[in-house]
Amino acid sequence: MLWGSSPCLDLAEYAEVGDGHLNILIVSAGDTRHLLQTMAKRYKRSYTKIRFYVYEPVVDMYARHIQQIALALEPVDRMSLSYKVRTWMELYGNTLVKPNTNSYLIKKSAQLIDIITDETARKHCLPIVQLDALKYKERDTIETIFKYWKNNNGFNITLMWDKRVRKYLGTRYDHRNNVFDWDLHMTLHYIDGGNRITNREYTYWRDTGVAYTFLETDCTEPNYTFALALLKDGDKITAIDYFGDIINGPFPSFGLDCEDDDMLKMGNMQPLKRSVDLTERNLTRMFYEIENQKPYKHKGKTDNLGVIITELPKVKIQEVQVTSPQVKVTSEHYSSINVSDVEIHFIPRTAMTDYPTFDRFKNFFDIMYCGHMYFEKMNVDITSMIKDGAVVLMETRKFIVNYKKKQHDEFKQKLIDLMKNCKCVSSEDIDVVKNATSTFESIIHIIVSSSLSVTPESRLLMRAIALPGFKPYNIYYKIKNKYINLNMDLQTFGHINLVVLHFWLDFRSFWIPSIYLNGLDPWRFIYSTPITS
Repeated sequence: MLWGSSPCLDLAEYAEVGDGHLNILIVSAGDTRHLLQTMAKRYKRSYTKIRFYVYEPVVDMYARHIQQIALALEPVDRMSLSYKVRTWMELYGNTLVKPNTNSYLIKKSAQLIDIITDETARKHCLPIVQLDALKYKERDTIETIFKYWKNNNGFNITLMWDKRVRKYLGTRYDHRNNVFDWDLHMTLHYIDGGNRITNREYTYWRDTGVAYTFLETDCTEPNYTFALALLKDGDKITAIDYFGDIINGPFPSFGLDCEDDDMLKMGNMQPLKRSVDLTERNLTRMFYEIENQKPYKHKGKTDNLGVIITELPKVKIQEVQVTSPQVKVTSEHYSSINVSDVEIHFIPRTAMTDYPTFDRFKNFFDIMYCGHMYFEKMNVDITSMIKDGAVVLMETRKFIVNYKKKQHDEFKQKLIDLMKNCKCVSSEDIDVVKNATSTFESIIHIIVSSSLSVTPESRLLMRAIALPGFKPYNIYYKIKNKYINLNMDLQTFGHINLVVLHFWLDFRSFWIPSIYLNGLDPWRFIYSTPITS
């Protein structure tokens, strides 16, 4: 929860090049990193509209998603780029934030309440976000979270974090710095890219929950966006506990790589830039490109802003949350950065069971991303919503600390078996230790047989594999504009020579096969989902 476990991706990069609409399904990503990165890089392509459909099994996560999007789209006349980046980082990955950051969250929460409850306010302030698919109960949950942020009635995140660490370490708590150091050097630094995370920033985060530290900052206020498990009693709202990550950290999302080579220099076999510095540069580039739709070029030459804070600020830890007098906050209505070619749809908790039954979502999505926390719930009904040949990106557990080789091997086998059942195949060797995501392609309607051959000029590689439930077939061939059903078992009808032709239809690439039978002219056929025997 709270953040993902893999670097941000430009999801549109995995789609067929086109200029129509691009529909992307993001399942249990944990944050908005892929969404924002895809928005930032859209200037490289010419899609008329990019539609994101965001699903989280815990609806409370939508509150943080909306807040992250709203902050990323703050207009420059309201907030400078550098201030926006650091504010976003603090709210994203720190248990404690600066007083100014907390003041911003209070004011912004008042606006977010209007956005979730008033359609007119949403269209004016944050039109990119679409909430009409959510149920009223789910909207009420999100509104409750925004109210808790705005009221600022007390959130003992420091105590909650310490309790979680004590429970996890047990008798090792008194030697926790040694445990943190071991996890870093014996696990994270052995992962490709993990050596970008320095010892001080990782151990400090494990001890305090503060991941991002900057020059001359004093983080003393609790980060209310970490409060997702809330208990409502009348008008009183109380945070139950902190249920987020305390082991892996938010560093992999933006802090392991950079387009600027100078940020990746090494000295004495140690990185000269912290993961925090890489995160700041990457977010600066991302937010700049979202607004300006052109490549970002860093102008600074000697900028090296950032110090390591080695002690937790003196924060009074209270056993009981104390309600302070509420200060009336006025909601400010102003428009976000104009991103008219993007829509972000938040879908309800029941979407993964309901949407596959809707005709409008059959073969609808061009790309699907699934986080590692949800992969075991993937099924053929969900993949029926993606188009033939569409890309399915499955997050691996590469950056999970304390994940052993045996666990990686078990995860890999489960992933392979699961995706076979979902009628998806990988276009590359699956390596869950080396790659943060594994790429699959949907082949729900592609006929596969061990005796099948493909012409060299075909642009589609058809792999001879055995998929469960793929015999017998319902095949239809066309004669004089009539479709006639021809049932066949390809294992006994093995002399089919398949020719794949490439067509463009409705700005999308479709593969239309033709059958040559006994030297006759090709009968172009359409194919339906195979019947499971």
